[in-house]
Amino acid sequence: MDYLVISIVAILILALFVAILLINSKTSSSVRLEGKTLTVGYPLKKDVIDLEKDLRSWNLRRMNLMWRGKLYALSLELQDGAWKKIYFRSRTQKKIRPLVSILNDIAPTGKIETQQGAATAS
Repeated sequence: MDYLVISIVAILILALFVAILLINSKTSSSVRLEGKTLTVGYPLKKDVIDLEKDLRSWNLRRMNLMWRGKLYALSLELQDGAWKKIYFRSRTQKKIRPLVSILNDIAPTGKIETQQGAATAS
């Protein structure tokens, strides 16, 4: 009976650690784009990003991984300093192509020009 109680407690502690790791995940491949609002889904939460207001910079990188092959990573830096990363296999996926197109319209260089930065530049 003691082994059963110890096993159950150990499984509960392990499940708690897995849940904590999933909540703090910073990467996602589940995206939904509605206009200029991006919803990024994580295993246990979701973030809603207004691309015109919340975005500071973005970049798209190609990665060659030894075992998984070619991947692309879309990194979004938000105004509060947080980074959101979205991984996908192909640049032509039906979910990613419109997102990259909107990002190119908003910030073709990958950075958002702010009013404060424009005032100091002149």
